[in-house]
Amino acid sequence: MLWHDVKATSGFRKFLTYLVFVAIAALFWFILTLNDSMQDDIDVHLNVFNVPDTVTFITDPPKDIHVMVRDKGTNLWRTGIIGRATIDLNFREYGQDGVFYVSMGEMTAALKKTFGQTASIISTSADSLRLIYTTLPGRRIPVEVSADLSAAVGKIISGRAVATPSAVTVYSTRETLDTITRVITERLTVKDLEESKSFTVRIKKIPGVRIEPEEIKVSVTVEPLVRKQVSVNIMIDNVPPGEDLLLFPSKTEVEYYLPMSKFNQDDDLIEVHVDYRDLESGSNRLPLHLGRHNPSLENIRILDQSVEYTLVRD
Repeated sequence: MLWHDVKATSGFRKFLTYLVFVAIAALFWFILTLNDSMQDDIDVHLNVFNVPDTVTFITDPPKDIHVMVRDKGTNLWRTGIIGRATIDLNFREYGQDGVFYVSMGEMTAALKKTFGQTASIISTSADSLRLIYTTLPGRRIPVEVSADLSAAVGKIISGRAVATPSAVTVYSTRETLDTITRVITERLTVKDLEESKSFTVRIKKIPGVRIEPEEIKVSVTVEPLVRKQVSVNIMIDNVPPGEDLLLFPSKTEVEYYLPMSKFNQDDDLIEVHVDYRDLESGSNRLPLHLGRHNPSLENIRILDQSVEYTLVRD
């Protein structure tokens, strides 16, 4: 009821009339201001058209060009704010012999076409363009993972880090493609891994080469270490002709740790040796030495330090 009473008063009607005149004055001020010369920063979209399907840009065209331009406010408002400022460049006009080249004069002319002849181009983020492209098909190249990895205590990194995909497609000139046999990832450094993980890693850039994809997944498998004990035949080294060594016992127990997934495998390579040259006068024992062994085995320990021997001569 109060609102209806307020609307009916002459003071309210005068206030509404005042607001209308203020709005009209603001509109005229805005229009007059836009007719003045102004300077503004505008991002201009770059559109390259008529690009053949066989063309692959080694250096990508920029999506936008940052332009500082001076013109009437109405023109800048219409071109840069109400509309989307765009430069259209015809590939067939500027692309030749592996190079898409737009000179400074041609770039300025294209911007003038976008903003109008009354506009003054103060500066641009790209006053010219020189983009390399190729018409050769891409070549699949294997990926090599560069990594510095370590597992937490009681764990082990099982196998190599795996790249997915294992190969990428590279594009370049024929001479460059013939020299590329692999691509390498950026260095992946991870310490004290507790569990298996995957990481996103970029491929190292190669000058003059486009690589797709630029990023890959690198998977690292981490397993717990488990203890295993086996009996190993003792090998005898450097026995001269006409002599022989009889060992008691001829086998020894070896303890080591290995990834859980390999516990039931029987192909663990471990060699234990004695050396004839270690014979000492007054002793009937020979020390045991660890020989070749599977590098995936950890903390290998020969449970016996030495064995008895008997020297036999023919």
